[in-house]
Amino acid sequence: MMKLMDNRTLSATTAILFLIILTISNAVWLILNWRGGALIALAFYLVVSLIILLKQHFQAGVIAGSIGFGIHLLELFGMGACQLTGIDQIFFYVNLILPVPLAITSFLAARKESDRHTDQNKS
Repeated sequence: MMKLMDNRTLSATTAILFLIILTISNAVWLILNWRGGALIALAFYLVVSLIILLKQHFQAGVIAGSIGFGIHLLELFGMGACQLTGIDQIFFYVNLILPVPLAITSFLAARKESDRHTDQNKS
């Protein structure tokens, strides 16, 4: 496992960090205030984390970031975040904002992985 961490780029490590933050924040939100959305997001980000950590498929992070941002953007405009108060607003905005850098860093990591595999095939 340590060898895998040594070969990771900064963008890959950052994408994993964003996934960890999103997973932990949804777990805490679920503990503090039982919400179905937090449970779904927790399960979703756990699965994506496993895909990235075990298979190094950073495209899953791009998809997860896009879906996470899209769902929370629709909630913001469709239902309005004004219904949320206190700590729920904080967790909502964490789930709205952090998927964007997750998607970006995952895209950069996926591109680096693709370039690395291309270079290995040429050798």
